[in-house]
Amino acid sequence: MKKIVASIFMGISFLLSPSIRAQLAIESEGIFIKKETLFYTEGLTLIPSHNVEMNNQGITMQDRAVIWPKLSSIQLMYQFSRPMTFAGELGFNYKDVALNDNDEKNLVLAYTKAVSNNYKDFELVKGTSVKPDKTYISQLFGSAINLSILTAVSMESSLTSPYTDLEANNLITPNGDGINDFWIVKNMQQYPNNELYIFDRDGREVFTMNGYDNSWNGMSNGNPLPEGTYYYILSIDSGKSKKSGFVSIVKE
Repeated sequence: MKKIVASIFMGISFLLSPSIRAQLAIESEGIFIKKETLFYTEGLTLIPSHNVEMNNQGITMQDRAVIWPKLSSIQLMYQFSRPMTFAGELGFNYKDVALNDNDEKNLVLAYTKAVSNNYKDFELVKGTSVKPDKTYISQLFGSAINLSILTAVSMESSLTSPYTDLEANNLITPNGDGINDFWIVKNMQQYPNNELYIFDRDGREVFTMNGYDNSWNGMSNGNPLPEGTYYYILSIDSGKSKKSGFVSIVKE
């Protein structure tokens, strides 16, 4: 017979891995959470707006961070062993040591239905409530979400406007003096999934590279290009964003 869980701290079995701090294991007989009833385990709080049954489910709390284009998430992650459909209030406690250089005033929940450490799979929950003591954040979900991993990140990072931190130099002087010898796009290393195309003034492609890494020095097929102005197109994350403009080669 399934049990009704109300304001009960569930038993925890500790694991050996240092990256996984605790785990709640729900066996095949399962548990039943009545709607509008508090379920709490290891800092994670669920107050579902509908009745919830959980069978053969595991919930782990891990010391992990999701790497985002500019910052990382906090060093705290809750992972469900299989996706869970949830509507209601969802939140968790954290300690200052878990902030991972994030700004606690601007923390928002981030979740994904996939088992993933890729920021592109996560949804950011704008309007997340941060309690006055700055150790608890929560969100009321009126519509059901599919939840597999839950963490938090600061909205002060470039996540709200990705790709805007890319700044391209418009001049190279490839003479070997160590100054402007290469065409530099600032923060390029944060977007390794990119394609670069450079054209001359007649529209001919003179250079292309997948995964541009700030290594172009004005060469085309092993030969130095003449002085002049060239046009570039930088496609990022399979075309999700594009940056274009002009770069001049100047030889002294």
